[in-house]
Amino acid sequence: MKNIVLFGGGNIAQAVAEGLINANFKASNIFYIDRNLRNQKALKKLKIKNLTKYTSTKVDLFILAVKPKDAIDAYKQILNDFEDPKIVSFVAGIKSKKYLKFNQDIQFLRAMPNTSARFNLGITAIYNSSFSKNNLAKVSRLFKKIGIVMDLDNEAKIDTFTGMIGSGPAYFFYLLKSYEKKLMSLCNQDKKKVNAAMVNLIKGVGSSIENNNNLDKLIEAVASKKGTTEAGLKSFKSQKLNKIFEKGISSAIKRSKEISNEF
Repeated sequence: MKNIVLFGGGNIAQAVAEGLINANFKASNIFYIDRNLRNQKALKKLKIKNLTKYTSTKVDLFILAVKPKDAIDAYKQILNDFEDPKIVSFVAGIKSKKYLKFNQDIQFLRAMPNTSARFNLGITAIYNSSFSKNNLAKVSRLFKKIGIVMDLDNEAKIDTFTGMIGSGPAYFFYLLKSYEKKLMSLCNQDKKKVNAAMVNLIKGVGSSIENNNNLDKLIEAVASKKGTTEAGLKSFKSQKLNKIFEKGISSAIKRSKEISNEF
């Protein structure tokens, strides 16, 4: 996959583009189609070019990264303007059959990365609808440049993935706001120190999981009998924090399924 076109240049497209460039994929081989001036500005900073100025470019892969309400029209535009396009959709909710009904011969698959792709720490789910084995392998290698790839055997699992992983970074950011509030007081409102503390906290958690994937044992290693950690955990359990968190994830998954019926 040499030349890639981002059809839609919002946050997730920018994150993937930045991750690819960090992984030595040439910015000169990434193009975009997007009328939004803010998105254009962000992509130009990455030295990504507007495809409309390079109409003779041979496109190897289109990445559909627009909002669900715009997805079908954008997809039709690709079909009308380009011959035998290979299309990867980042769009939440809308199932493959809604795209393929316009042309059964198109190579099409759905992929769902998350914004951590920007740092090459992304997680991308792939559900293949009609890509050839050879081209599927190429797409998989492309997304491995920005993190890990999960191949899904059932399209319905994309909704679960979207609610858990695609939206996942925002959940952690939301929980960290409570840390930030307490740390700001502790660090005399020094935002730089607060950010550094949160970064080390999260990196430490990641390293701990990498070295010992048993979460119960990791909790036990920190929680001493009748100590501060135990007190905090007891409060979380009494408030049923895990159930609240699970309910939030379920709401996101449900919304992903609803989108499919709306468009």
